[in-house]
Amino acid sequence: MKVKADDLDQMVSKQSFDNAVYVENLLKDWPTLFDLFTSNANFKQQAKSINVRDLERVNEKIQMVSKEFKLGNVDNLVTEFGDLIKQECNNYKLDWRIVLAIIRQESYFNAYARSHAGAFGLMQLMPRTGAGLQSTLELEETQTPKNNLIAGIYYYAALVSQFRDLGEDKYKFALAAYNAGLGRVIDAMTITAYFDKDYKVWENVKEAYPYLSSKEDSIHSLVWPDSRKPTYGSLDNWKEPYNYVSSIMFYYEAYKNMFESNLEEPASVTKKVKKTKKKKKIQ
Repeated sequence: MKVKADDLDQMVSKQSFDNAVYVENLLKDWPTLFDLFTSNANFKQQAKSINVRDLERVNEKIQMVSKEFKLGNVDNLVTEFGDLIKQECNNYKLDWRIVLAIIRQESYFNAYARSHAGAFGLMQLMPRTGAGLQSTLELEETQTPKNNLIAGIYYYAALVSQFRDLGEDKYKFALAAYNAGLGRVIDAMTITAYFDKDYKVWENVKEAYPYLSSKEDSIHSLVWPDSRKPTYGSLDNWKEPYNYVSSIMFYYEAYKNMFESNLEEPASVTKKVKKTKKKKKIQ
């Protein structure tokens, strides 16, 4: 089933994110709920032993992604499925080159890749996610490369739509959600807000991911005084989504230099204003 770009938001709100079968830890209309939550006067707790500088120390823990660019077999993928990827991305006004970067990170262009957790295909869909997308998009299956791409691109586009008010960072937030779940993104945003940082900026939010570790229970008790733990559970493997987003954005920039965009650049209309000088009257 093809989805028109104009109908994406409506479909996302009515179908995609109401389907708890394939989206785990998903909140409906989470931006509004989150804003209400963080604006609550009871949200902040007075922390004597924690200060904003603690959020900066995570830089010492981060294992940065390699800056070495490897081509892989992206050319083979583009030859075989490039037109399909562009067509699907056009439906959602999505740059097809970021999908190439996702595929490289997820499956290294192997259409039959399967992870130890059961994720499968070029887009590495989890079984429950694939089943839900199969139902939503009325696909016969999501195993074949073609349908795996159709489902995976739709899923990522739907996540991007959930962050549509966050400017260009919406793509990064959606990547983090694609990797470790929307709930984990919300928990990281909650920590960021607690430390008085802008939780709508990815560079701030990504530095909060280390605090999702089970070892950071002292911070959990401050941010979530009732449950004393993140709403969507601790995340000891916090480096994965942190590096996942950085890696994909790195390859996305590389692919932008290799392939032309599928999106039409906005026409820049330059109006030439002729400056007319008033002639002085000759006395």
